Amino acid sequence: MSNSLIDNLKSFNRKERFYLICQMLGNPEFRMDDNQLDEISKLIGFTIPRKYFAAMDYHLDWIYASLYLTKNNTASCVERNFTEENGTAIDYQISGTQEDVDFLLAFVDEKQITHLVMIEAKGDSYFSNGQLDSKNKRFMAIFGNENTWLNVRPHFLICSPKEPQKISIEEPAYFIFNKKSELTWFPLKMGDGKNKVTREFR
Repeated sequence: MSNSLIDNLKSFNRKERFYLICQMLGNPEFRMDDNQLDEISKLIGFTIPRKYFAAMDYHLDWIYASLYLTKNNTASCVERNFTEENGTAIDYQISGTQEDVDFLLAFVDEKQITHLVMIEAKGDSYFSNGQLDSKNKRFMAIFGNENTWLNVRPHFLICSPKEPQKISIEEPAYFIFNKKSELTWFPLKMGDGKNKVTREFR
């Protein structure tokens, strides 16, 4: 699989946890379960080939940088986007933070469109509108509209033991909702019998 965007994504992947898990599980290519690939294919409406790039805890800064570097002439790149908030210019494309997506899956379809499937997961905690709104602002700045990156198709999925309720996102990025105007959710299977440590104050 040779694709400049995916090559860039690979080059920025410096998470030690990723490489430790690959090494400990004897899975250096971070290969996914075929059944899970088929399930995600159904959710996004595209068949995922068995040649892909997958990563975890992937920084949003790295995604934008990978897109940016696909342009040979940087002057032709998507315009840098600084948002004014309370008199302060905020950069939502390159924030300098570790804001990330929990799982990234990138593949190229038969039409040579590169798909970026970004998955956010919650286990014991819950999805908050504030967190999702922050992600949405980053997505809007990074991906723009449908004409910003013509050969790129982003997708966003959420994953948790129970489907979240009362999710509200203002001015959603063009791809963040499905055809039902909802976030696309699938279950996270954590099993039963999980304990939780709490502190009792007296």
